[in-house]
Amino acid sequence: MTLFLAMAMFALVTSLSPGPVNILATITGANHGYKRTIPHIFGATVGFVSILIILGLGVVQAFDGSHTATLVLNYLGSAFLLYLAYKVATSKKTEQNKTKKDDAPTMLQGLLCQWLNPKAWIVSLSGVTVFSSNGVIPLEDLGVFSIIFFIVCYCCISIWALLGLTIGKYLEHPIHYKIFNRFMGSLLALTVVYVFFISN
Repeated sequence: MTLFLAMAMFALVTSLSPGPVNILATITGANHGYKRTIPHIFGATVGFVSILIILGLGVVQAFDGSHTATLVLNYLGSAFLLYLAYKVATSKKTEQNKTKKDDAPTMLQGLLCQWLNPKAWIVSLSGVTVFSSNGVIPLEDLGVFSIIFFIVCYCCISIWALLGLTIGKYLEHPIHYKIFNRFMGSLLALTVVYVFFISN
């Protein structure tokens, strides 16, 4: 129980902290409401847990021994997230924003946000390292860790989306909408740059 409690605390702290995926959830919640943010939340949760499982099954050694692979992932991920930051910052409010479902991120996009998110890989590597013995984490512990992270991660991203939903009530005016998206797009870009530099 002590181990599982430690896993839950680790999952809570790392999932609730600001990061590209959480910021995108806030933006989506504000612009589209919670219901349309669910695909992003679910995709991001599945994406993170899949990274955790893959690293826990032994791929972590490959990343530990290959600085090039880590560097390539960081560049690709950062470029993708900076592109999303640009799209957010330059988006404009139209009447279609309230009805057009295609504007909201899909489950696949949520999954890609995690797979191309340097923070997700750093957290997963840290988690596998902390809760493993000699670089190997027992399958039973990995299974429990993955279930705990799935529940906690989904709830934490949902909290950020609900925060966005609350903010969204004040974005009816196009100018407020524009200011919010530019601010959040800039914040997302700064977060990506910060994570990029601490991971290199």
